[in-house]
Amino acid sequence: MKLLLIGLDGVRLDIAVPAAMTAHPGFAEPDHPADPRFAAGPRPEDAPDMPEPTDQPAAPTLERLWRGGAILPVWMTPPTDSGPGWSALLTGTGHEQNNVWWNEFVGHRLARTPDLLTRIWAANPQARTYAAASWDALVDPGGPGPAIQQRPDQQVGGQHQIFHAPDTTDGVAAADRRVTAHATWVLNHEGPDAAFVYIGGVDEAGHDHGAASPHYREAISTADEHVRRLVKAVSERYEQLGEEWLIAVTTDHGHKPEGGHGDDEVDVRRSFLVLHRVGPDRADGWARDAVADRGPLRAEQVAPLLLDLLGVRVGSWDPAHPVGERTDIPSVGPTRDLRYEW
Repeated sequence: MKLLLIGLDGVRLDIAVPAAMTAHPGFAEPDHPADPRFAAGPRPEDAPDMPEPTDQPAAPTLERLWRGGAILPVWMTPPTDSGPGWSALLTGTGHEQNNVWWNEFVGHRLARTPDLLTRIWAANPQARTYAAASWDALVDPGGPGPAIQQRPDQQVGGQHQIFHAPDTTDGVAAADRRVTAHATWVLNHEGPDAAFVYIGGVDEAGHDHGAASPHYREAISTADEHVRRLVKAVSERYEQLGEEWLIAVTTDHGHKPEGGHGDDEVDVRRSFLVLHRVGPDRADGWARDAVADRGPLRAEQVAPLLLDLLGVRVGSWDPAHPVGERTDIPSVGPTRDLRYEW
C-alpha cells in the first residue's frame, strides 16, 4: 500500500466539514494543556464573530474521504505556528525534540529527526518518495528548514523528487495550482511509494481576511478541489494497475475569526487526520477498523501512526547507546523575554 499525505495549511474543520465535528468526542476539547508562555491575549474589541454554523461543507471532497474512511482529532501543541506544526506532523517529534519553535527554524534539529518520507526510504531503500510545496521551509534547501530532508543522492537517481513552487508574486493560491499540477502528473504517471503534497492558500486567506470571512471559506473550497484532483490521480492508479493507496489529509492549525494563530485557542489548536484507503471492496471498513481504538492524537503521533498503518518498522539502533552523545543547548523553547526576541 502506498501513501499520499496531503497537508492543508490553516484549515478549520468546523468550516471545512462541519458534520465531522461530532464524529469523535475528542474534537470538543484539547487532550493536553498548553504551555502558559503561549496563552492567548485578549481579543481585539472589533474582532468579528464566526458566522452562524451551517451543515454545508466547504470541502465536499474531504467529507467524502471521511465518510468513506475515518477521521481522528489531532491537537496541536502551542505555539501553533506553521513551522512547529508541520515539523511535528512530518517528523513525529515534538518541539523539544526537533527544536522548531517559530517559523524562523533557528537552531532546528531536523537533521536528527527525519521526516516520514525519509523513514520510509530508510526502511526500504528501494522506495520512491515525492514532496511538493510552495513554502520553502518544507522543501527548499536554502529555506529556513527544510522539514523534508533533501537526500541528494536519491534525487540524482530519481528515487526522491522534490518540487518547489517558490514564486508567490501572484499569491499562494497561484503557487498551489502549480504544486497540484505537478503532483497530479507525478502521482498518476509515476506512482511514488510515499508522497507529501502541501497546499497553503487557506492560511493566506485566513491571515488576509480572517476565518469569519467568505474569502476563508472560498479558499477552503479551492483547496478541496486540489485535494479532489490528487485523489483522482491515485484512484486511477488503483483502477488501472491495482495499486492500493492510503490517503491521509491533515492541517497544522486553525485560524481566529479575525485571522491569525500561534496561541492556545481551541479553534486554533484543533486539527484532524482523515484516512481513506483506495483499494478493493471494504477499503472504507479497513480505515475505520484500523483506528477504531485510537483516541485523540497529538501532532507528533500522526507520522508514527501512518508508518504503522503502512507496516514500516523502525530500525534496531538503541537510542540510549553512548555513541553520538553530546552537550547541547537544551530544547526548552523561548523564554518570551523581549530582550532576546529579535
